[in-house]
Amino acid sequence: MVKFAAALIIVACKLIFPMIYHFTVLRSQSTITLGLLSFVLTLTSPAVAQLDRSKHAISVKAQYGIDVNSDNPNRKDNYLYGLHVSYDKNVAHSNKEWVRVLNAKNLSFGVTWHNLHNMKETVDGVAYAGGQAFGALAEADLQLLKIGKVRLFATPGLGLAYITENIFTQPATSTIGSHVNLMITGELSLEVPVSSNTSLVAGGHIQHYSNGGVVVPNGGWNTLTGSIGVKMSVGNADAFMDEPEDYRHIEGNSAEIWFGMGVRGKYRDRHKKFFRSGAYAGYNFYLNRAISLKAGSHMVYYHTVFDPDRFDETFQYYGSSLDPIRWGVAAGADISMGPIVINAMYGRYLHYRNYHNVKWYWVTGVRYYFTPNVGVQTTLNLHGVQADYANWGLIFRI
Repeated sequence: MVKFAAALIIVACKLIFPMIYHFTVLRSQSTITLGLLSFVLTLTSPAVAQLDRSKHAISVKAQYGIDVNSDNPNRKDNYLYGLHVSYDKNVAHSNKEWVRVLNAKNLSFGVTWHNLHNMKETVDGVAYAGGQAFGALAEADLQLLKIGKVRLFATPGLGLAYITENIFTQPATSTIGSHVNLMITGELSLEVPVSSNTSLVAGGHIQHYSNGGVVVPNGGWNTLTGSIGVKMSVGNADAFMDEPEDYRHIEGNSAEIWFGMGVRGKYRDRHKKFFRSGAYAGYNFYLNRAISLKAGSHMVYYHTVFDPDRFDETFQYYGSSLDPIRWGVAAGADISMGPIVINAMYGRYLHYRNYHNVKWYWVTGVRYYFTPNVGVQTTLNLHGVQADYANWGLIFRI
């Protein structure tokens, strides 16, 4: 099985790299991408340790992606290419419950570079290139399947990226609203050992860049991206020791309250914002230290409501409320990794007088708990795939 999977990845290399070469070898950036990957593939060192015994590894992956909005005739030829280099910490031997429940194997912290020159937005016959994207990305490898030594992973990722072009450097465009953007990824990948020290990795993921509505317009870049590369252990082989829980969880169901403030950008204005306050009250149904189900109610207070008589001055897209208050009920889940919690909920409005007759919403966010009862939160509110606003504040569990 290992030989078969390795053969598949070698075939993929032969298919993908000519494609990358065709698009990039005549550009100076491609020399860096292919050169670094070739260097790592041929690297041998006495400092390298066995992957399955080492706590530390380095991954280097070349990437090539196509615009998922390729059905738009102006974007059907869009593509990006780049490089992802990460440090991977092996957590597979930890006794922490979230590691066991989620079948987590690695936590990764890396840097990314994407050439967006061929991600183009065409306006009035003029094609505007997307520039360059430089980012920092955190990921968690969750093992879905293992056959022999071949492993299949699902890998969610979250980070920040700096993009050189936006609506202010290219005023005719509407895709990227600001230089600083969220970077969200979700990957399926195969890891195939080729020696005790080295594995080949290949996968595909959705890549998303946008700023969460802080500056608008904010269409964002979305690509389906393939990657192929190598993972190598570094340092001496370490004897794994049991890692006890270092975070004191709430055991059992709990009530939850959070509140905070946030902003949505005003159309094509770098500085002016629509301010909003938000709050949530709900109940968590404890399953284990990694997963909780939840239900509750969200409320948003508008500091500036939508006024049809002042349309351009107050219009806020799907977030255009005619009343100061909107509120709804929602259900979802928390995924906990010690003090860090990833949250997602889907809900229906009970009261929301709005310009577009929106009835449904969803929220997703990250929480960090200083104690089991007190933490900080950031929550992104969305209508469909459109980011409404991001809320930052405090969270309490009882």
